[in-house]
Amino acid sequence: MKIVCIKGGLGNQLFEYCRYRSLHRHDNRGVYLHYDRRRTKQHGGVWLDKAFHITLPNEPLRVKLLVMVLKTLRRLHLFKRLYREEDPRAVLIDDYSQHKQYITNAAEILNFRPFEQLDYAEEIQTTPFAVSVHVRRGDYLLLANKSNFGVCSVHYYLSAAVAVRERHPESRFFVFSDDMEWAKENLNLPNCVFVEHAQAQPDHADLYLMSLCKGHIIANSTFSFWGAYLSKGSSAIAIYPKQWFAEPTWNVPDIFPAHWMAL
Repeated sequence: MKIVCIKGGLGNQLFEYCRYRSLHRHDNRGVYLHYDRRRTKQHGGVWLDKAFHITLPNEPLRVKLLVMVLKTLRRLHLFKRLYREEDPRAVLIDDYSQHKQYITNAAEILNFRPFEQLDYAEEIQTTPFAVSVHVRRGDYLLLANKSNFGVCSVHYYLSAAVAVRERHPESRFFVFSDDMEWAKENLNLPNCVFVEHAQAQPDHADLYLMSLCKGHIIANSTFSFWGAYLSKGSSAIAIYPKQWFAEPTWNVPDIFPAHWMAL
């Protein structure tokens, strides 16, 4: 029996869901999802089935009760094999499942729900070489997060843009951000469009628009990772920050395709 916890924002939820599907292929009767409402609430809830053509399974009451028991055992440091994710005997899988082995068939199982009308979609699709630039600041600026995650520097974005234009001089940059004022003030990019919607859109609208681009400059964020990974242009060029975390003891997750460029 395996129980995969869904938690965090949409980027993390996608990794967790892909791991669930990977396990489910080998055991379609003994694998379950647990929806950790406390840890999804701060990101607006579970977005998987809102953004993608996904039918999420119900969580049986016995699974909810078992998760409560397993988390209690974890707090008491008892029967560790039941909740240590690296142990093949583990029942509770409560990490973020960030590894490329779990997402090899992501493009097959993750299809965006359509938008009736979405600003910039046609412009991106008709641009010869559209490049998404994702700037994440927002919650990364909170004191509790800043020392762990950090934010990408102006130097990173400008250097990445130079690297892209060396390979694709016709590039047009589409900037996505949760802090657009900062982006406008600091990112002096050539042939640039700042993506600001005329009407409020859910966050996954930007994820979808990023996936329409052919090139990508991503932040240290699983959200923009997925924008590039699900790209219809097969990520002709994708650049990610070599220093993924500000906390030096945290390892860079093994999620990046070999042809992506660390900078």
